[in-house]
Amino acid sequence: MKIQVLATNNCMVSAVYGLLDVFYAANFCLNNRYQGKQTSHIDCQIVTINNQPVVGYNGISVAPTAQISSSDYPDIVIVSSTVGVAVSGCGGDIDVPDQAKINHWLNQCHQRQTLVASYCTGSFVLASAGLLKNKVATTHWRSAGLFSQLFPYVKLSSDKMIVDNGDIVCSAGSMSYIDLALHLTERFYTRELASDCAKLMVFDPVREKQSPYVSFRGQKNHDDQAILSAQEWLESHYTENIVIEQLADLVKLTPRTFKRRFKQATGENAISYLQRIRVEHVKDKLEHTTNSINNIIWSVGYEDISSFRQLFKRFTGLTPKDYRQKFTSSVE
Repeated sequence: MKIQVLATNNCMVSAVYGLLDVFYAANFCLNNRYQGKQTSHIDCQIVTINNQPVVGYNGISVAPTAQISSSDYPDIVIVSSTVGVAVSGCGGDIDVPDQAKINHWLNQCHQRQTLVASYCTGSFVLASAGLLKNKVATTHWRSAGLFSQLFPYVKLSSDKMIVDNGDIVCSAGSMSYIDLALHLTERFYTRELASDCAKLMVFDPVREKQSPYVSFRGQKNHDDQAILSAQEWLESHYTENIVIEQLADLVKLTPRTFKRRFKQATGENAISYLQRIRVEHVKDKLEHTTNSINNIIWSVGYEDISSFRQLFKRFTGLTPKDYRQKFTSSVE
């Protein structure tokens, strides 16, 4: 099976080479499990759109190990994450060097039944090439808002670690290239082989969501001053018993107008916004204090412990106890 990793300028260098390492490990496990009887090994190579070295975001040069051919297409193409994409996007597109060439090549591959995949912000490149239209995608949680602005025709499921559309596959955060490689190994070979590979690399393959890693940042890139004032008030008074109608009155809007404009400006309703603020403060206290979980929940303005625990799990995918155990090594 031929896999080509498309490296672009400003790519995450460790992930490009890391993919080669994961698939090399998969080949090792393939030989070990089948004692050389399995002949369909993985040939993973690095390519660049101009067949010339590119420079990663850390300044290290990445040289192609194979040349792009107009007649010989790989079985799988994996598009690298481009760090600059998340900050340079504007209007209805993104700014990537040689973007037109990349778009053309990816579409040529796709038309010839090549599976096209991405990790992290590589999904921006797939969307720019039109390959995600009317499909589901994921990307790094920090870039989710920008992605939705640039590509409203793509259904973004940013909580998921892997989204497999059959012909297009996306994975989420920076290190999700490992999750992607294991997913492809399982899909094209066996679950047992993917498990062997994960054990060899001492990697936990059961990572279905990136929600535990998400830090909430309210969307403030808008010009609605009344809503900005409401956001700032919520962030300062989240421990209080808040009535949305009173908040609307505070910023001199009718409740109906306030709810409509808040949703339009921030992408979510005011209640959800408040809940996410409270969850973020609970996460911080779980990580940095030894206070009891109940006391932490009470400290952010919740009296119904059971209700908040359900809310916390909905946003993070973990219970408060599991979250503390996962992200805090110093708390007993």
